[in-house]
Amino acid sequence: MVFFKRILNFKDGGAKDDKRGNARYPIGAAFPIKAKITLAGRDAEGNPRPPEDKSEIDWGGQLIELSSTGASIRLHPSAVAGRGENCCLKLELDHKLFEIDGSVAHYRSNKQYATCGILLKFPDFQTQKAYRQLMEPIIIGNTFQPVPAKEVKQDAPGLVKEVYAGEETNQLTVWRNETGGQLEYFELIVHDYYVRGTAQTAELSIGYRDGARVGKRVSTPSIPIALPPAPTAEVRQLFQWVVQNLTAKHVPAEVRAFLEKFAA
Repeated sequence: MVFFKRILNFKDGGAKDDKRGNARYPIGAAFPIKAKITLAGRDAEGNPRPPEDKSEIDWGGQLIELSSTGASIRLHPSAVAGRGENCCLKLELDHKLFEIDGSVAHYRSNKQYATCGILLKFPDFQTQKAYRQLMEPIIIGNTFQPVPAKEVKQDAPGLVKEVYAGEETNQLTVWRNETGGQLEYFELIVHDYYVRGTAQTAELSIGYRDGARVGKRVSTPSIPIALPPAPTAEVRQLFQWVVQNLTAKHVPAEVRAFLEKFAA
């Protein structure tokens, strides 16, 4: 099971090729991901029962952050787990269920809630690919950084451009009215695709970015390659999830609110 069948086609490089290392990415409050963790049942003395006992318990919780190798989830304080114990993380997004086994990396509890850190175990690349696709909008939304104004080339008369640079060539650009400062346009570049919008309409323009390689061809401004309907729908979904994970630390609230109008 993968979340995107036509885009984000990560190649099999293994965890050691993941340049992100063990960086942790917080989950956006609006991101509609649901999380559960299956923990071992306990006996009267609080010891974990063996798996064959079939006493495992699913605990619903709030997903706090993800990394390339693990996750952190907040649970009800009555949940109990011990370091090194086996568990299973279950994530639901867009009516798709992702399940992966893991082990408890750490467990802390107080009166309000318990926090469980999970070290994930990837049985094959297909599972890792699905997980990376799930993480991608979270990572993109968390990694945009404002480019200093003096480094931004102003090339649109009557408009002021702001640029937020992300990983690799991912980029968010917005244009403001030079007179009143109102947001007028935006362009989001993610991987091989662009998403564009204007304050004049709620419609989005989606396609291959300039320079994207499509088979043996390259999309250029003079000879663009049309993006078929199916991947267009996936890029639209990716855009929505990226917007839901934009961090307030680096992208201003009014820019996020502007993008949210198109992501609804």
